[in-house]
Amino acid sequence: MARNPLRDRVAIVGIGSSPYGRDLQRSELSLGLEAAVNAIADAGIDRQEIDGICGSGMTSLAMGNAGFLSLQGALGIERCTWGKNGWLGSALVYTVEAVFSGLCDMALLVQANVRSPGMSRAAARDPFRARAAQFAGIGGDVGLGDFAKRWIHSGEPYAAIMRRYCHDFGVNKDAFAMLAVNTRSYGALNPEAVFQSPLSLEDYHASRMVWDPMQVADMDVPCDCAEALVITTAERARDLNVKPVFVHAMALGGTRIGEYYENFAGWRDNSFQVSMSGLWDRSELRLPDIDLFYPYDGYTMDAIAITEAAGYCGIGEATDYFRTSWDSSRNILMLDGRVPVLTDGGGLAHGRAGGANLYAEAARQLRGNLGNRQVPGAQSALIGIGSFFHDPAAVILRA
Repeated sequence: MARNPLRDRVAIVGIGSSPYGRDLQRSELSLGLEAAVNAIADAGIDRQEIDGICGSGMTSLAMGNAGFLSLQGALGIERCTWGKNGWLGSALVYTVEAVFSGLCDMALLVQANVRSPGMSRAAARDPFRARAAQFAGIGGDVGLGDFAKRWIHSGEPYAAIMRRYCHDFGVNKDAFAMLAVNTRSYGALNPEAVFQSPLSLEDYHASRMVWDPMQVADMDVPCDCAEALVITTAERARDLNVKPVFVHAMALGGTRIGEYYENFAGWRDNSFQVSMSGLWDRSELRLPDIDLFYPYDGYTMDAIAITEAAGYCGIGEATDYFRTSWDSSRNILMLDGRVPVLTDGGGLAHGRAGGANLYAEAARQLRGNLGNRQVPGAQSALIGIGSFFHDPAAVILRA
């Protein structure tokens, strides 16, 4: 077993969210601040106890949008000994590392997203979003063709990977359909979900084709939203008047092909496989010990690959495995007959939050106070967030 000195020694003690919506007319900083204030209040601490911040961003630049310096200044936090921006699954790993190493004692993690002009025709016509994109330096070309085809980190490579998956393993799209329908079933239970109407398997197959074989129902829904977590040591967590959720084990992952999407090297040589194998090397828990599963669903192909990398089934076997795990009475997946998947609705229904929604949902489930979508007796959650090529993380949280 690989070393894991941080096992259960760092905890999530505060969880906060902004509203989710397609047209909230708010900046990333505004959304991030609302989530941050809610997380700090949830933890029951004074904001001046925060001495480390992980902001939102794909680069280390500290300013702009919901970067760590902008957050610190807007929140009026007087002194921080650690700051960084992060994205996708790796943001939580960076923050936990900072707390465990002693660079800070009480860290705030904020991940904010907005529907930028490059994501839809409606967003491109919106003068607020166009102006915000000018300041942020994002948005890409607008006004040409199909906007769904030009998201940042475009879905085109994922469509090619999806096609190769179906070809290599001789399967149809049933697994992708079940994953999409599952998320919409849970979205119907989540009052914050962008999509709260259920989806049938027939609806999935009838949805608009973007790149054959990828359909619009295979892609997460762009929205305005933010999530925030307060993270501290297990010792400090026990002094607070909240139920802590402990980080049991975690791992990142990378492969030799780096960021080059067109250089796909095969089903065993991707970041999901590396991060999940690294996680299991660092934990004495195994799949029978896991109660909740959160595979990132930026695209349905991501979630399928994460499910296989986690070991729920072999590579290329998700179609048959999902068929045996399908609860047709509720239109949800129950892995091995007992483990629910993406109970908040994931990115496909709750909204595109870069996976931060999955960390927040898992922590709330382990606290045990989620009402009609609470999973009874949940004590552990397995989370895999990232892309085939960058910012992957595999994490186990425990109550």
